[in-house]
Amino acid sequence: MKLRHLFKNRGLGVNLLASFCFLMLAVYGWGLGWDELGSYFLVLVILLGGLIGCAALFGWLLRRFMKWRDRDTNNKIQ
Repeated sequence: MKLRHLFKNRGLGVNLLASFCFLMLAVYGWGLGWDELGSYFLVLVILLGGLIGCAALFGWLLRRFMKWRDRDTNNKIQ
């Protein structure tokens, strides 16, 4: 049932299935170990978390800068 719901949106389902098949090919066909695959996945998650953290920090800084600029502009008008 859930697999049918996943493949309802064919782009996502086909991409997930292709990614899974590629990872299984790397493990069984090319001799990549499960521990090495896990370490690559861990590095990927850490880098993705760092990228999301940097984006959140820059968004927060931009919002603070915009509030500071608006407050400074309002003081000059009055």
